[in-house]
Amino acid sequence: MMDGQWHRGALVRDGINRSPHTDGIEVAKDTHLNLAASSGNFQIGCGKSVAPARFWSGLIDDVRVYNRVVQP
Repeated sequence: MMDGQWHRGALVRDGINRSPHTDGIEVAKDTHLNLAASSGNFQIGCGKSVAPARFWSGLIDDVRVYNRVVQP
């Protein structure tokens, strides 16, 4: 969203489904039955290839990662 305002973004995964949320509203949803584990680094703000053209162009603040259910 390019409106000059701060927004809250979240990615929710329940073991099968994943859904990105913006300001508490689900904006998409897909299913991954066999999501493979990763041994790579956890990176925020860049694409899978870590190419400069894939870098996030905004500001990122207050990042939190949970390994448990979190209610808003």
